[in-house]
Amino acid sequence: MPYRYLNFIKNSLIHVFNRGNNHMTLFRNLSDYKWVINRAQELEIEEKFWIPAYCLMPNHFHFYIKTKSDDEISKYFQRLQLAYAKYFNRKYYQSGHVFEGPFKSILVDDENYAIYLCKYIHLNPVKAKLVNKPEEWEFSNYGNVISQSQADFQVSLYGTYFRRLDEYADFVNDGIDEYKKVKQWLFD
Repeated sequence: MPYRYLNFIKNSLIHVFNRGNNHMTLFRNLSDYKWVINRAQELEIEEKFWIPAYCLMPNHFHFYIKTKSDDEISKYFQRLQLAYAKYFNRKYYQSGHVFEGPFKSILVDDENYAIYLCKYIHLNPVKAKLVNKPEEWEFSNYGNVISQSQADFQVSLYGTYFRRLDEYADFVNDGIDEYKKVKQWLFD
């Protein structure tokens, strides 16, 4: 994977995503999902990033990150993808590309885009018909977001847009029907 230098200033909000090479399944079982989640948490601590929203789907992933310093995100996601590719190829006796290419990243500089992106990420498994409700998908942080204390919620990214936890949960659940409009708005 080519190394891309992407520097964002402190407190930048960035949507990072990628998918499996030829749309292949990236996460074949529970241990694959947990490997990425655990590694992302380790790298989050090391690299000074905060991850307000993430979702791992069978053939792709989304991370919504906030930088805590002027560090580059390239190193973070290049390390994550490279480490997972090595793990995956070793585990499944494969060789070659695991990801479609380098990760993609979008600077989130619009407040509406920011909160709708969280909704989009958290609704991914519902729209893929993997679960009926976003809290049923264990490979995203939606369950953590809606189960945190009210005090933690208020100081989080979500507390900037919603006063209470149930307001965010309603916002996401109301979005199940409008998912296609949100996806078009975010990516067109």
